Amino acid sequence: MKSYFKIKKINIKKKKVFSGDKSISHRCIIFSLIKNCLIEIENLLESFDIISTINLCKNLGIYIYGPINSYLIVSSYKKKNIFNKINYIGNSGTTIRISLSLLISNNIILGDKSLNKRTMYRIIKPLTLLGYIIQCKKNFFTPIIIFKKNNFGLKYNLVNASSQIKSCLILSSINSFLNIYIKENKKTRDHSERFLYFLIKKKNDFLIKIKNDFSSISFIISLFLIKKKNFIVNCNFNKLRIGFFDYLISIGFIFYIIKKKILNNEHLIKILIFNKKIKNNIIYSETISKMIDEIPILLSFIINYKNIIKIYGLEELKFKESNRFINMYKNLIFLGIKTKIKNNYLILKGGKFHKNFIFSHTDHRLFMSFYIINIKNLKISNPENILSSFPNFFKYFKNNKNKLYVFN
Repeated sequence: MKSYFKIKKINIKKKKVFSGDKSISHRCIIFSLIKNCLIEIENLLESFDIISTINLCKNLGIYIYGPINSYLIVSSYKKKNIFNKINYIGNSGTTIRISLSLLISNNIILGDKSLNKRTMYRIIKPLTLLGYIIQCKKNFFTPIIIFKKNNFGLKYNLVNASSQIKSCLILSSINSFLNIYIKENKKTRDHSERFLYFLIKKKNDFLIKIKNDFSSISFIISLFLIKKKNFIVNCNFNKLRIGFFDYLISIGFIFYIIKKKILNNEHLIKILIFNKKIKNNIIYSETISKMIDEIPILLSFIINYKNIIKIYGLEELKFKESNRFINMYKNLIFLGIKTKIKNNYLILKGGKFHKNFIFSHTDHRLFMSFYIINIKNLKISNPENILSSFPNFFKYFKNNKNKLYVFN
């Protein structure tokens, strides 16, 4: 006898969301540097960070047509002669970390004012051990100049749980005659490994359909949970990236998997989520690598409930677009949330909060996370930050209660 369940009177309005996965969009373009092929990309994320990656690959001789309506063609069959060896990548830290090992000798890479204050020590260290001769500013700030590329082979212990450092070392090993061994203390995202396996199997030209970014969809999930509505989401579902979803399950939310399939060696899933009362919980450092980008939205979500939450292993937040560890703490204090902070963990209790001004600095996730909080007339700085990862944000989040102020 087959078991089944019947759902009655669930009013769910259909609204299509198009926000391609940012991590996969980066890799689809950068990986054209290692294989001669023609790649067609659909549902590409047209954000400032992806445009920076496109401009970098153009400077390295790749022919790129688009993007037009999230459609892009990348051709690496015949590379252009390179005259300009100065590569400007704006505020995209992902671009510099993944592609640094692919830059040719005597290449200069620099960023904007914000990126030039972010240390690149964690990526420069393994490359120098590998034999690269690199010059940079004090404290390992950009601009960075690569003088010579050697490959002596390397056994590297990946102390910091960073998929971008791992991807950079993997790319540097592809055309090398010596092996590079990478040991992970904590499992990190495996988009690079999955895409490389897919790329090697494809001998001819191919089409890639990028699915919705789980990090972007997490804002929609949080908004509907705060409004106490049932909903269905359709997005990319990498097991090493769904820590935010695992957390929702652990605190009592109910879900049903409607559809699941594998596309381009990545999992695509459609889920029906039901609202429920949540309970107190602790997030340990072992699970943080699966939800490191969703920590700001998680905090904004949890303060709507009168619950206590403890989060450990937040040191990685200090190396993002801003020092999210300190900036999230300060903004929660501005809202009147009871918060305690130590070296690498944070304790807070949600409930009532008051109006105040939120400083999002140059961090896109800080702006979007505080924007969806159900507070009337909450003022948030720098709405232009959304252009780096979710340019269609205001299209899907029409919150007329918030007044936006722009600061330089």
